[in-house]
This record gives sequence, C-alpha cells and structure tokens, in this order.
Amino acid sequence: MKKVRFAILGTGPRWSSLAESYLEHPNLEVVALCDITEGAVEDAAEKVKLLKGWDAKTYHSYEEMIKDAVYDAIMIACDPDIQVEYAVREMDRGIHVMTEVPAAYTIDQCYRLVNGVRKNGVKYQLAEQTRYWYFISEWRKMAERGDFGKIYYAEGEYLHYEQDWDYFRNKKTGHRIWGHDTSYHNNPDYETTWRYRAFMDPIWYLPHELSPLLSITGGRIESVSCVGTRKGSYYSEGFDVRDLECALMYNSNDTIFSLRAGFNSPYGYKRETGAHWYTIKGTKCTVESSRSTVDFPKLYTPDTGWSDRPDWGCADPNADEVFRNASHGGADYYPIYYFMDAILNDKTPPLDVYKAVETAAPAIMAVESARKGGVRLEVPDFRK
Repeated sequence: MKKVRFAILGTGPRWSSLAESYLEHPNLEVVALCDITEGAVEDAAEKVKLLKGWDAKTYHSYEEMIKDAVYDAIMIACDPDIQVEYAVREMDRGIHVMTEVPAAYTIDQCYRLVNGVRKNGVKYQLAEQTRYWYFISEWRKMAERGDFGKIYYAEGEYLHYEQDWDYFRNKKTGHRIWGHDTSYHNNPDYETTWRYRAFMDPIWYLPHELSPLLSITGGRIESVSCVGTRKGSYYSEGFDVRDLECALMYNSNDTIFSLRAGFNSPYGYKRETGAHWYTIKGTKCTVESSRSTVDFPKLYTPDTGWSDRPDWGCADPNADEVFRNASHGGADYYPIYYFMDAILNDKTPPLDVYKAVETAAPAIMAVESARKGGVRLEVPDFRK
C-alpha cells in the first residue's frame, strides 16, 4: 500500500481537532511536525505516537524542517494570513499542499496560489469542509436534477460568537490567550493574533458560506458591495472589531448572493450547523437550513407549501464511520480523503486552487468595499 509522507505545519488547536480522523487514512503517514509554540509540537508528536506508533520528527522552525525532513505533501494549519508564503515555497519544491480557511487575505496572495499550482503542477486543496455536509450534497443533487428551476438567489451567514476567542498571543512562547480580556492590549509581551486581525473585518471569513453555495449554484462571484458596523464592537467593548458586515454579490450565472459574517456579539446557534445558515431560492422551489435550535430545515414548493425536512442533517447517514464520526458535523474527514485521492490517482481535487481563490477573493473585495463605504467592486477572474 502506497504511503504519502505528510508534514504538518502548525500543530495547534486546528490540527489537534483533525488529527484523530486524519490519521485514520490508510495511505497517510505523518513524518514531520512543526510549530513555534512551546510544547505544541511535542504534544502533537506524542499523540501521533499514541494513535499510530509513528516517530514523527519535530521542529520549532520551518527552515529547519525543510532542510531536514523528507515528505511528499504538507498540511499548513498555521495562521491563515501568512500561510500562502509557505504554500508557494512548498509548491516550488514540488510538494503537494493543503491550506486552511481562508485560502488568502489579499488578491496578490490569490494570484500567487494559482501561479504556484500552474508553474509546478502539484496538487492543491483548500481544507474547507461545509461543502461536504449531507444537506448541502442533497441540495447539490437537486440543482443537478433541475429541481430548483432557475436559481436566482443564494444566502448564507456565519455568525459565531465565542467568549473565549484566542485574540492574544505571547510573543516569546507562542501560547494564546483565550478570553475577552482587554488588558493584554497594554501588555508588551503579547500581540494580537490572526483571528483578532481578521475579525476587524469579519466578512473576510466567508469560505464556509461561499464554498457550499457556489458548489450548488455554479459560476463565480463577479462583483460585490459590502457595508459593516463601526470599527469597535458594541458588545465586546475594548476590541477594535466590527460586529457585523453584510455583502451583496453578483454571480456569473445571474444569481444574487447575500452574505454576512460576525464574531463579536451573541447571535444564537442553529440546529446542527451551529453558526451557519443557508438558503437557496429557485423558480420551482426554495430550501433553507434551520434558523435556530428549535426548528428544522425546510423545503418550499408552490404545490406543497412549506414542509420540515429533519432528515437534512450534516452527517451523511450512509457514509462510512470514519466520515460520520469526524468533527464539524461529520465533514472534517472529506478534505483529507479527497486530497489523498488527488495525489494517489492524479486527480483534480474538488476544492482546487481556482475554487479556493473564488471563495477568498469575493470576501477580500468585500472588505475593500466596506472600507470605501459600500462601493461596488469587480472580482478578478483567476481562470483567465
């Protein structure tokens, strides 16, 4: 059985939540682990040893790892606003790359990812998982069958407040502070994390909405206009973050998208999908996920009216156990499954570099639009 040798760059909370299911893949072997945070890489290596018996090499420096370790593919789970630099360097070395959400934070980073794949011919996949939720796959099948008729509207939101976001990090040890404590603003030993910087414009964090919705509607976002609340949260006082940003987007298939994101005020969770909500409207029917914890997903047709669809959950009831038991509602195993399939069988992964930047660039342009008072901006076409 062919083994794909894996390196993991960034062994913090994200990798920790994925490790148990990712290590279940029969063709994957983790040979190298790297993290700048004291103790993080050692804890990760201990977990790999406990679960699989492998003696993965550990590194506290990326430069040390690329000089010493030998691997075929890498999962980059470090701060997403700096991951493109590492991704492109790995592609130039002929390494297959999977990065975390969002894929990029600037249009230049989008181009660099695309050009890295084009130039080197390696496999790239974004580790976005909500597109693999069961109800999303069911809606995708409905679209393919023509059940919606003409889809003219798609809406999604990611409203996710946590009392213990990791907004600050110790400059020396790399350890993060989880909690809304404004005193760290005045502590010279600490700096703000990527999450704090990203939440200053929460619309940046839209891949979990754009990825599943675009997989249903097809096409790409061509233009965007966005507005947001003031800089400085109304609820999380003392933080220079916005409570909400809302974007209107125009899709190349003549579909209007309405999308919003916010992370700094309580918004209320939904059944199964947690902080996410989606709807698709077509000329023949409308579908939506549950709006709260006290209702169910719904289907509307002119003939039958509204009906609850409690069978539209997140985990595929027919999938193998390794998929159903993964985190994020049974979705987190799919990215590694498809990434490995692309490497082993020379396929294009379902969330390849073009689709990845098409989830990032509209959000990037939305941030620029909001900063300019909501002006309509064009989104580049990276396939040209």
